[in-house]
Amino acid sequence: MTSTRRVLSAIALLAALGGVAACGPEDPSAAGATGGSGSSAAPSATASGTTDPGEAGGDAPADDVDGDGKGGDCGKPPVLPAGIKKLKVQLMRDSGGFEAAEAKPHCTPNDWIYGAEQDDPSKHYVLPKDVKAYLALGPGQSKQVDHEQLALHIDRCLAQEIGAPTEDYPKVEAPYGCYGNVYEVTLNAKGEVATMKEIWSV
Repeated sequence: MTSTRRVLSAIALLAALGGVAACGPEDPSAAGATGGSGSSAAPSATASGTTDPGEAGGDAPADDVDGDGKGGDCGKPPVLPAGIKKLKVQLMRDSGGFEAAEAKPHCTPNDWIYGAEQDDPSKHYVLPKDVKAYLALGPGQSKQVDHEQLALHIDRCLAQEIGAPTEDYPKVEAPYGCYGNVYEVTLNAKGEVATMKEIWSV
């Protein structure tokens, strides 16, 4: 009698364990999915093919901080058309010129953005009075400004970036803002800045 009870108990235990195992995903090939109430049935970014790291689970690839397109979801880095530079302004000596480093693309959850580090090699650029300048108003929007407005804007945004006192450098007022001091630039035949357009970014 005792051995019969043991056999029946063992059968009941096996049936219960079989029911728990059946709670997992129907497709055993689903990546990253496990049984249990605390797990997510969403596969990783690699398995699902999603391009938004925010939609992926913990297995989503890390942002590509090197800007080489490897490990991020942005694809190949953009290539600028001939004659166009993207520069990160690092120092405004006076209204007649500035120091800037080449801004390189970096993959982020918001697609490619351009930037440079403070210690990246920089070059001096002459900013003539007849420069065609545009300041960002938002995504895909800009407004043409004159040389003086551009120089003042750059100076104030650089001051804001380093946390300079607002009594010395007033804040940039709406409708303008500071977006990382990155500009799209073309040069004239003399190597001076011909056009300078602020790049909006989040």
